Amino acid sequence: MIPIFPKFKPIELTNREVLEGYFREHPPLVSEFTFTNLFGWRKIQNYQVSKYRDGFLVLKEFKAKISFLQPLTTGNQAEAVQACFGYLKEKTEFPAIERAGEDFIAAGAWDDSQFVISEDRDNFDYLYDTKELTELAGEKFHDKKNLLNQFLKKYQYRYQNLTPELVPECLRFEHEWCEDRDCEKIEGLSHEKCAVLEMLNNFHSLSSKGGIIRIAEKIVALTLGERLNNDTMVIHAEKAKNGITGLYQAINWEFLKNQAQDFRFVNREQDLGVEGLRRAKMSYNPVRLIKKHRITQR
Repeated sequence: MIPIFPKFKPIELTNREVLEGYFREHPPLVSEFTFTNLFGWRKIQNYQVSKYRDGFLVLKEFKAKISFLQPLTTGNQAEAVQACFGYLKEKTEFPAIERAGEDFIAAGAWDDSQFVISEDRDNFDYLYDTKELTELAGEKFHDKKNLLNQFLKKYQYRYQNLTPELVPECLRFEHEWCEDRDCEKIEGLSHEKCAVLEMLNNFHSLSSKGGIIRIAEKIVALTLGERLNNDTMVIHAEKAKNGITGLYQAINWEFLKNQAQDFRFVNREQDLGVEGLRRAKMSYNPVRLIKKHRITQR
């Protein structure tokens, strides 16, 4: 059971039904707000949840910095924000609300004398057209189509939708992928590994979907995603073995063909300010970036 604000408790599997029910009634724009994402990252971000009026508040503590995610409420946004700041004022010198979506900001009546709202570019979500990514047609996708064709011509492979029975193999693949990249020495990859292992170990209890590619019957690529809202699939993770040209393009292509044809858009989450990741995400020609904001007090 989720306690009533100002009490909090860590997010756990028993919260899935009530939080997913809220997300179905109030479809989110930003990638953070699926239960799988909140649950998968709960240990890294120290996510805790509280019931607040018609919705919920999600508290996070990362690197000893405590803040809130965007309040999940359809009521008075500014009032919910004030409640968050009231809670934070005795716990941190720099209270903030993070990852506030465009819709949340647009719906609020913000007093400029009280709040500072700033764009958080490193956490903007990248939104793509599903049809474009499955067809890869035209000059703007020439390089991606070329890499995919190289893979299709060179390799005999098999794609499978992820099932609970495949999870043990996927766990081994994730560990191998991280060994190849020294994940434990790179903070971002180490954190992502923790989240992916949580998503895989609890795959049977979550609403996520996934896909794998095998070459010579060995898993060489893995992806995880799920429904974000009525017209958007969100991709949580995408991994491919080093040294196989076109493999990343292939797992993306196969997964979208098999699992995302009911969705007009694909949200591939943020780049976290990593230059190489930003270039890679831009190279797939997003139809738009979904802005997120940071709210602080004056």
